[in-house]
Amino acid sequence: MTAQETAAPRIVPAVDAYFKGLAPNAGPWKTAFEDMGKAVQDRNTLLRLQAESPSYAALTRNTCSITMLEGSNKINVVPPEAQAQIDCRLLPDQDRDAFLREFTAVINDPEIRIEQIIGFTPAVSSTDNPLYRAIDAAIRRHYPGASVAPAVQTGFTDSHWFRDLGISSYGMNPFLIPKAENAGTHGNNERISIENIRKGTAVMFDVVRAVVSR
Repeated sequence: MTAQETAAPRIVPAVDAYFKGLAPNAGPWKTAFEDMGKAVQDRNTLLRLQAESPSYAALTRNTCSITMLEGSNKINVVPPEAQAQIDCRLLPDQDRDAFLREFTAVINDPEIRIEQIIGFTPAVSSTDNPLYRAIDAAIRRHYPGASVAPAVQTGFTDSHWFRDLGISSYGMNPFLIPKAENAGTHGNNERISIENIRKGTAVMFDVVRAVVSR
């Protein structure tokens, strides 16, 4: 389901750093990724990004998708009440209360009750610490010439539990996944190669050794 825009496109520092890290290997998107703050001001560029890479486009705004709908459980009964559950992903610097006020204003119907079911603190881990430097070194050692950049994703992560305690946390997947296999993520045939498992495990061990040896 296509995510609906709830805020004007803008680039927050963490997202800007991510796009800049991707730029060297971004092909035709190289120039745009080097200055996404400027690129998102052009509507045509945004539409093209949405068409070619929805996951990157989603990093330029808050997004919401209706993922559950519920009304009557019989075809011939008009439900006295209906509800929708909406999955919203906020930019890292977004104030949750401010977003809820904006969301309520967009709905603009006093008869619709809006309740927050679950919500987490948007957080970013610093890249200026021994753990990140160990990750950077391990990646460059195993994959010479690779670009290393802190990623910002629209997906869910449990890292927020650690970040809320002041612990730097990163989602690291040191695997070279072919595009055809990456499309099967969370699917019935999700898989990675044995070579990837071996290589990725070696990278992980290198990171752990570097950190614990300090």
